Amino acid sequence: MKRFRWQFAALSFIIIGLMLIAAGCGGGQGAKKEEVKVGVILPLTGSEAMFGEMEKNSFEMALEELKAAGKAAIGGKEIKLLFEDDQGKQDVAKSAAEKLVNQDKVVMLTGGYSSACSNVIAGSAQAMNIPFLVVTGSSDDITKKGWQWVFRGAAAPASKYTGALWDMIEKVVKPKNVALIYENTDFGTSSAKAFRADCEKRGINLVFDQAYEHGAIDFKPMLANMRSTNPDMIFAVSYVMDAAMITKQMKELDFNVNLFVGGGAGYTMPEFKENAGSASEYVASTTLWVPNVAWPGASDYFNKYKQKYGKEPDYHGAQAYATMYIIADALSRAKELTNTGIQKALKETDMMTIMGPVKFEDWEGYTNQNKPTTYVVQWQKGKLEVIWPENVKSAGYVYPVPKWRER
Repeated sequence: MKRFRWQFAALSFIIIGLMLIAAGCGGGQGAKKEEVKVGVILPLTGSEAMFGEMEKNSFEMALEELKAAGKAAIGGKEIKLLFEDDQGKQDVAKSAAEKLVNQDKVVMLTGGYSSACSNVIAGSAQAMNIPFLVVTGSSDDITKKGWQWVFRGAAAPASKYTGALWDMIEKVVKPKNVALIYENTDFGTSSAKAFRADCEKRGINLVFDQAYEHGAIDFKPMLANMRSTNPDMIFAVSYVMDAAMITKQMKELDFNVNLFVGGGAGYTMPEFKENAGSASEYVASTTLWVPNVAWPGASDYFNKYKQKYGKEPDYHGAQAYATMYIIADALSRAKELTNTGIQKALKETDMMTIMGPVKFEDWEGYTNQNKPTTYVVQWQKGKLEVIWPENVKSAGYVYPVPKWRER
């Protein structure tokens, strides 16, 4: 009897020991999986939240796809996205970057919607020697400071947004007098500087050139002054609510031009059409992406996003979606998940995304900057159509546009 009790006790100890070992190896429900943490800083509240939400959704959708394809595990560790809300404020963005690196121990940073916040995050990343892959921030100087820890792949420098537009201007529009208006932000001033230089180079007369306060309500005094200069074309750099307000007030003033062109940003958003209403018709814009581009997976992303979230994404969402794939690719190739290992893998990136081919190169004073492809789009019957380049157009351009009272 004693021998039986001893055998039973020994067997119990063995079973308990095996259970503890299994739990320690991840067999228990409470076991914590090892993770590769990536910090994502976006404006999830505040005036830029609609962009941040689209980009967050796109990041998460891409990661779900990568997991389903078995491409989100790096050496047995799952990629985990840690989101921080910068509220569209530079000081909050800086704090978020420092928290993610020092407290959460992320292996790299990404995100950055506004150029102002992206610049601050980039500066912090450079100081902390941590890789930062910019999603949207487009101010030229973000990748013109020689920073080796900062990369920009799916986003273009602001001065390069107008590549396709200038081709169309030279071949179709051929304006004599052009007006330039832009918000007084990093993105606005950087875009305006490049457009101004391009006008001068081509001998185009810039009859009106004015910055305005981002978030203004009444643009009519500025528009009235602009109308007195009799421009053929207007180039405007604005975020979505300003963009809608400007075009609505142009209609109210019956201010007509042959072509109104936005510099990306707000003029391509579905919310622009919703807020501007009929005033959005025939407004053109530069853009970095449209759903029907030739790049593999572009239309699939658009359709999946629309089905999942009930909204249409624009190029901002596509940038975030492509960025998640760039991150997964770099992490999978990194020989070690250290700052230098990931930095090296990013530098060696050479892949196709829904934003086109991505390689981080040094050119024209830029460092770790991909070379972008651009398009011109135009709102026609409530839909954003590609009108240039002509070999990828989804509809013919309308130029000159009808006067307000003739529409």
